[in-house]
Amino acid sequence: MKISLIDNGLDSLRKGYVHLGRYEKLLAEEAGDSERFSALKDSVLSIQHGVEILFKYSLKEKNEILLFTDISKLKEAYKSRREGTIKELYEFEGIHTVTFKESIERLKDICGIHMDEKFIRNLKKVEAWRNSITHSAVLLREIEVARILIKFLTELDVFFGPLIGEPYLKGQGRTELDRAYRLTKAVYGELDNKIKGLTVERLIDVLQSNNLKNVTAPSTFLIKDPKRAYAILEQIQGSEIRYGCDLFNMHNSGHAQIVSLSSDDIVTIHAVDIRTKYQFCLDALVVHIPEINNDRSPLIFMFAKRLPAQGENPYVREDVGCTLQHGVNIDADDSYHWEKEMREQSIEDYDSDTPQLPPHKEAIRFLSGGPVCFMNIQQLEYGSAHRLLDNRAFQNPEALHAAFQDLELDE
Repeated sequence: MKISLIDNGLDSLRKGYVHLGRYEKLLAEEAGDSERFSALKDSVLSIQHGVEILFKYSLKEKNEILLFTDISKLKEAYKSRREGTIKELYEFEGIHTVTFKESIERLKDICGIHMDEKFIRNLKKVEAWRNSITHSAVLLREIEVARILIKFLTELDVFFGPLIGEPYLKGQGRTELDRAYRLTKAVYGELDNKIKGLTVERLIDVLQSNNLKNVTAPSTFLIKDPKRAYAILEQIQGSEIRYGCDLFNMHNSGHAQIVSLSSDDIVTIHAVDIRTKYQFCLDALVVHIPEINNDRSPLIFMFAKRLPAQGENPYVREDVGCTLQHGVNIDADDSYHWEKEMREQSIEDYDSDTPQLPPHKEAIRFLSGGPVCFMNIQQLEYGSAHRLLDNRAFQNPEALHAAFQDLELDE
């Protein structure tokens, strides 16, 4: 069984950082020295192996002759490859590839690939740790080793991303969103769409501040704690990023702002362009993050719990698959009035030269449960996401979350 040079290197690098994650977990659990050493040892060995192979792969891509120590011995190897006896030159007996140190120097001095001194020092440091483990099973200063390996990954991405390109990006598998974004920029450069770049950066901040792990692009995550869901909704807004909101009753909000969450989990969304406040009892969020290198918007679906009507004589009506209560929101004191009389007076005032009510906005409260709305960034594309506001196919957030995950697996 054979594996290509790049697949071999990427596989070892991936496994090395999986082992490092295992070490960090053991450290947090206050595991014994032996367990921690085993995980950190496996991490160093795998990372160093992966890096060595990727350096040799990069040399081969520049000029395969640079991969070998003694060029004079290559004539027979080339002949054997032409005859089909071997597939790669390094399979020929007696042919040796360059050392790790030599591969660094050849890439830098012959191929003209820039490497800063700090990166070179870390390359040599990780190699020294590997040698220490191999020859004496010793790895001193474990916290320093782990800390440097974490930073080393960023340096590797910055170096190999543009050098190897798309194979390096795709070879990383599922990575955290911040690393996926860094890799995408390393391979393709800054995103052409400035708003998409700002959106991804804001999402990275939101994920980190809310301690949300294992979220990449594309991916979908589910939040069932209303307070945590609201914190995310609050943090995704701002700067040049403007969200719009499509609601289950077919309303389109234009510019939408998340305003507040009450102690009993009633969330308020202000549809600025149509001067309307929407309210519902927030139950859960389903957040879909699309591929990074396109113009598609994240999609944020909100689900609600049932609510009782407000007021002594409420104005309640059945709409398309949902139950709504209409009222008014007075501008001066931000008070809400849900009585039928106030709603009817508001309708009369709409075309009147002498309105009876003070300046106000329409207020609409969703009383029924299930999917209520989705938010998207107005400056980005969102396709036919409104079709997913279906309370028959996706009666609960778990069903929509599972549907997105199935779609991501197919991709």
